[in-house]
Amino acid sequence: MNVRALNAQIVPADLSDLPHGWFNHGPKVLALLEQHRPAVVVELGSWMGASAIAMARSVRRWGGVVMCVDTWAGELNDDGGSPAGKTPLMLLSCARAMVEAGVSAHVRLIPATTVSAAAYWRDPIDFLYVDADHSEAGVWADLTAWVPHVVHGGVVAGDDYGHPRYPGVKRAWDAFERTSGLTLTRYQSDPPCVGGIQLVYGTVQRSR
Repeated sequence: MNVRALNAQIVPADLSDLPHGWFNHGPKVLALLEQHRPAVVVELGSWMGASAIAMARSVRRWGGVVMCVDTWAGELNDDGGSPAGKTPLMLLSCARAMVEAGVSAHVRLIPATTVSAAAYWRDPIDFLYVDADHSEAGVWADLTAWVPHVVHGGVVAGDDYGHPRYPGVKRAWDAFERTSGLTLTRYQSDPPCVGGIQLVYGTVQRSR
């Protein structure tokens, strides 16, 4: 199916009335969801739930669920890292946004660091969206901890590739591509996102 046909299937309401936050390249991400029809989406980094709500509106049409992993503890550090050991003060606000958007039945909120959650993860993942710790070490840790849980043919995607404030995001994805064998696509929306930020994504291929 070509991109134009996929975009035609996106419901505009999926991207409307979202809470404050970021969902760069939202139409493209929803097109990927429509193409692959994942049953289990895992989002690393959800904050107030803008991207999770849009994805949940999409996947609920075929009975999917979005699993959100976040500390809900506050802003990123200067290098893009997440604060550790702080109270998840924004968890209630995120949960309330899910209820108000009518998608709470298709969302699960997991208050934990992404790496600690990965250590206990047992379910296969069909679509992994990486948008948590933006430091190079953080993105690398998330990719190495979570990609092994993604099924053959599943999608791994991430935001803020090429972000001028968080250069570690690009470095980590590029290094992971070189060492893992995952072939990545760098995608820029039209019109381009502010700062030239790209979406990066690839399909996991495993030997059988």
